[in-house]
Amino acid sequence: MMPRPLARIGLALLCLWSISAARADDGPSEMPAFGDPSTAVDLSGQVTLENCVAQALGRNFNVKIQWFVVQQSEDSVVIQQAAFEPTFGFNANKTVDQTATSQAIPGTIPYTSITSSTFSLSDTVITGGTVAASYDLGREYFAPEYSLPDPAYGSTVSLNVTQPLLNGAGTDYNRAGIENARLGVRISNLNFKSAVLTMILNVETTYYNLLFQREQYNVQLEQLKQAQQLLDENTIRRETGVQTDLDVANARAGVASAKNLLILDEQAVHNSEDDLLQLLGDRQFTTVVGATSFPFVGEPEVSFDRSYKLARDNGPNLAVAQATIDQFKLAALKAKRSMLPTLNLNGGLGYSSYASTAGSAITGNWSGYNWTAGLTVSVPWGLTAGRAAYRQAVAGVRSEQVAYDQTDQGLVVAVRAAVRAVQTGIASVRSSAENTQYAQKAYELTKAQFDAGLATSYLVLQAQNTLETARVSELQAKVNLLSAIANLRFLEGSSLQLYRINLPE
Repeated sequence: MMPRPLARIGLALLCLWSISAARADDGPSEMPAFGDPSTAVDLSGQVTLENCVAQALGRNFNVKIQWFVVQQSEDSVVIQQAAFEPTFGFNANKTVDQTATSQAIPGTIPYTSITSSTFSLSDTVITGGTVAASYDLGREYFAPEYSLPDPAYGSTVSLNVTQPLLNGAGTDYNRAGIENARLGVRISNLNFKSAVLTMILNVETTYYNLLFQREQYNVQLEQLKQAQQLLDENTIRRETGVQTDLDVANARAGVASAKNLLILDEQAVHNSEDDLLQLLGDRQFTTVVGATSFPFVGEPEVSFDRSYKLARDNGPNLAVAQATIDQFKLAALKAKRSMLPTLNLNGGLGYSSYASTAGSAITGNWSGYNWTAGLTVSVPWGLTAGRAAYRQAVAGVRSEQVAYDQTDQGLVVAVRAAVRAVQTGIASVRSSAENTQYAQKAYELTKAQFDAGLATSYLVLQAQNTLETARVSELQAKVNLLSAIANLRFLEGSSLQLYRINLPE
């Protein structure tokens, strides 16, 4: 049967182990399965915006880098929790002393051998206290012997507890580091969300820019065909005496100008394709970007109140600011508690036994015991440093609250501008489409007059240029509207729902 002192200490150790085992361990999470980054970028066939976003999520460098920040913040929680994990220890020592002394029997040299083995378990509990338990088994041998038994074995088991009552006390104080790290995880997840939203916005605007460059190239290609047709007609009419050399020269100048613009437009198309591949994490830039088409623009109904509410509820910026305020509040809590004097309650209990064999020392008569109890008080003179630190912490909280208001104000301005941009874009698309119709009609009338000999080729070239400008302006208006809508979704955080993306909170 286990001796009663050992049973008591064992029960205390079991309680200590239970407290430690009950703590939650926030393990690192895995990156959301956005796609396989090891596969090659595939933009063959019809290239849709949804496909581009899906591929960019798994490959975009900024998104991947931000995810490593999330993992680092999660490990910070584990590090903070580890402060409350038990520490096991073992120590073994042997001391031998053989020294001649004046008290020794003539012709002998006293010999002493002391061996000890100590097992220990210590822990810091969530209340701020420390608990330490130890078991020591020692052996003593003296020659010549001067006490019995010789050799002798001794066992000692002890439990010591220290609990702060003022400075450093309380579960909220001691959990502040863990809660601060968990807020850090929330902030890093929100920043990851911001990185994903930014990446989506960049893919959308880059995709729209590619659409614009390709459509502009097609407009310029049509312009070159019309200029070449006019040159051919003027050349034939000059031979019949209807047109002059000046008409032919103007037509040739129109062809040359159209060819030059077409070359520049082709360069812009290739640059836009590279921009899209870069966002998708392509490092070879050998992927052929397939066909693209303008999505239906429409005229969406927008409202500042609705968009602002979505931006506050779903957008990461205000949430990051609030989490930062909470971190500063935790720092203020610790600073306030640290102003208090140190007042610790100390207590300890130990049992010991003494026998001629190790087995008897472990299972024998545990007749020896000791206990201690006391208070430790420490008061810094004036508590000036603690008070100054608390004032700094409070000022930090207030500063972050002002920064929150500033972020909120910036969000209001950004949403107002974004809503206004969508509304302006809708009006611009209407106006530019109407302008294109008028330019098309004017070109057709001028060309008809030219065919009838009532207009010069110079007027036809002017009408062609006006029509080209109108078409490009209409394309730009459509792209501007699409980009404005994408930017509004970015502020609202609704892009994630649009592309069915789930992120950790």
